[in-house]
Amino acid sequence: MGRSAERAILLYEVVLITQEKLNSMIAAACEAGNVSLVEADLFQAGKRKMLRLFVDKPEGVTIGDCTKVSRTLSAALDLDPDVIEGAFTLEVSSPGLDRPLKSEADFLRNVGRRLRITRSTGKPVTGVLKSVDNECLTVELMGNAGDMQVPRSEILSAKADVQI
Repeated sequence: MGRSAERAILLYEVVLITQEKLNSMIAAACEAGNVSLVEADLFQAGKRKMLRLFVDKPEGVTIGDCTKVSRTLSAALDLDPDVIEGAFTLEVSSPGLDRPLKSEADFLRNVGRRLRITRSTGKPVTGVLKSVDNECLTVELMGNAGDMQVPRSEILSAKADVQI
């Protein structure tokens, strides 16, 4: 193996270890804040890097929850400045009421809530999410129309149906 290949492998290993450290710090901060991580993104924003976290919990996220996660993670990153080199901005927030639900964890967090589901069959479904498994969602249809099994493979988009 040549020197450049060895350097590439070493660089990959350093990046992998750094990403694992960051993931571990994020997990610990979320645990300390008693929230679940929905999504984490680290990206370049101009001259600075941006670390953006979206967190949630069944009863909803408060500003205090976001503040606790932010302070805990910020303190951990201050102790190990090599995890994110250079200047960065940390942003912690709730995922928003109208964001698309994608992962199984997203659906599980929304059991008991009303959803709007767009299906590949073209027939939309609106109802209260009763249960989730690997294959389908069980939705209680509006107007006492009963329950419906919606195969996850048919779901183009699903969102919480926010009533005002």
